[in-house]
Amino acid sequence: METSFADLPQLQSFVIPAVVLFVATAVAFFLLTGVYIKRKDAGRLDDTELYLDCAYFCEIGKRPSQQDSLYISPLSDYRKYGITAIVADGMGGMEYGGEISKKVVDFVEGMCPMSFFASEQNADSIRKLSNELYEEYHLSGGSTLAMVHIAGNYLNYYSVGDSDIILVREDVPTILNPRQNYMALLIKSLCRNNKQTQSAYTNSKSRSLIDFMGNQNPRVIYTKKPIRIFDGDKIIVSSDGLTDAVSLRNMTHYMRDSASSTASELKRAVASRKRPKQDNYTAIVFTVKRSFL
Repeated sequence: METSFADLPQLQSFVIPAVVLFVATAVAFFLLTGVYIKRKDAGRLDDTELYLDCAYFCEIGKRPSQQDSLYISPLSDYRKYGITAIVADGMGGMEYGGEISKKVVDFVEGMCPMSFFASEQNADSIRKLSNELYEEYHLSGGSTLAMVHIAGNYLNYYSVGDSDIILVREDVPTILNPRQNYMALLIKSLCRNNKQTQSAYTNSKSRSLIDFMGNQNPRVIYTKKPIRIFDGDKIIVSSDGLTDAVSLRNMTHYMRDSASSTASELKRAVASRKRPKQDNYTAIVFTVKRSFL
């Protein structure tokens, strides 16, 4: 079969679009392949194990005795069980505050190693402990609980009362757990009624706890879904003696590369305030780093 020059325009009308389509398909293939490789590499980077640098301080402040207690599970168990860290702040002015805070951390130590994937059951165990404390002390003492459980690249937390769990990411500090005090209730009520919240901060009962360890059936706040942590994150578990002296807004001024340096800076910041009624102040500091070992 022979093709004459008269047939060329007709052939061109088919060949040129086919060539354009082929080139466009090839370009799209290479672009998508590049995106896939980048995502795969990023995923591989995200899956790289993180390691934790840890430090703590527990200072008496201007109080006559230390009512804060803390516990950190062995760092050597991190790869197998994760790490659990808790701060319990005994309620000031109550006879058994320090004693109860010690019982709370002893109980958590006895729970370890706890299951990372049983947060609801863990919260139930904490609630049962509070009920046992209620039966023993009949509201003559109490304690807060702020606890984190970190495993792999994820974090769970548990909270009762007004001690703080703070995540600092890219120099932005965020308190993860809501405070269970009367001020929080007042603010919520005022916002619901479209009123200004200033009166909540000056109310004489604003710092009173509405839930605490030693109360009957307290609400245990806990993560329903683990929180992803990343290289460079800092996690601070503290009594309110720290956050009352160092505001959240100013906390980034004291962040350093290592946990020990950050803990030293925070402790120094509280002491430098020279507050005449400085509460006991305690904090556990973690810095999250990527391990290439």
